[in-house]
Amino acid sequence: MNWDSSTEAGWFVKLAEDGSAVAIFDPAGSLYGNLSPTHPDEGDRTPGRRKPKSSVADRDRPVLTFRKGHPATLHLADGTIGTVTDQKRGAMRRKNKRCEVDISGRTYIFTHSSSRRATALRDGITLAHMARGRWSNRSTVTRKTVSVTDALDECVLTIFQKVVTPGRTGALDQVMTDLSNI
Repeated sequence: MNWDSSTEAGWFVKLAEDGSAVAIFDPAGSLYGNLSPTHPDEGDRTPGRRKPKSSVADRDRPVLTFRKGHPATLHLADGTIGTVTDQKRGAMRRKNKRCEVDISGRTYIFTHSSSRRATALRDGITLAHMARGRWSNRSTVTRKTVSVTDALDECVLTIFQKVVTPGRTGALDQVMTDLSNI
């Protein structure tokens, strides 16, 4: 994902130096909110399972880690607090690997339709379609907005575009990946 560029609407994010949170900024450069996920070392671990090895490039790159099925906290500048849950625990099927955001009485859902595409919904209404690039452009995400959006919508769409990113593997691909990590 390309952290340095802004979205089509001008919103952008900045990762904290320690990788513990993401600050979300509006087009004017004002802080709109902070996203703080659950720390990856906290909570329960499945006994007997090894942590998958990662490449040197993955370890050197700053990342924001969501724990599957555990809510992260979204703090807006006005004091509003919401939750962001990326995937269900034990999710294998792509339809269960969606991201949900609950804030200010609204529910946003980011449903992945392929390994590169996803749709953002607010209370069942489609807000935008997103697609991640292929090959060398895989860090590029394009967005086609199909509904009128307000500032909160843009904040959540920025999280979907910059932090969660569209596309998830399907069940067969997930099984093969899990088997290769044994």
